[in-house]
Amino acid sequence: MAILTQLALGYWMTELPKTPPGLRAGWFNVHKSVGITIGLFILLRIIWRLTHRPPALPEFMKPKEKALAKLGHVALYISMVCVPLSGFLGSSFSKYPIKYFGIELPKFLMANDGLKEIMKQIHEVSVIILIILIAIHVLAVLKHLLIDKKNILTRMWF
Repeated sequence: MAILTQLALGYWMTELPKTPPGLRAGWFNVHKSVGITIGLFILLRIIWRLTHRPPALPEFMKPKEKALAKLGHVALYISMVCVPLSGFLGSSFSKYPIKYFGIELPKFLMANDGLKEIMKQIHEVSVIILIILIAIHVLAVLKHLLIDKKNILTRMWF
């Protein structure tokens, strides 16, 4: 849910006018702060996933569906890393400081408009890919629930 909220915030804030000064920048800083936090949680999730075996895919799934499910999960994880990482790097190449909930983070990279623009493009494309992957994931769940009449959601709970 945090990722979906962050996606909505990202699209909304880009439509904000640049005047009066501060309004747009304030929301960008909120977006960056939340993005950094989500990125850290994603890293923790990946560590958890690498050290804990996920539940087996249900027996009713066909081998092709299982392969697609595994590929989809890998693609989701790659996208969930790429989006905040490209956003962070894009901000790092900016002349503006990165503020994490008001605290200015140290700059490790020098301002570079060319690299900032490349990271911005990667960020935007990664977001689109992530949205598509989330939609495919939801559609797959609905297929299992509504067509196969199988409750796949039980895999997601403890």
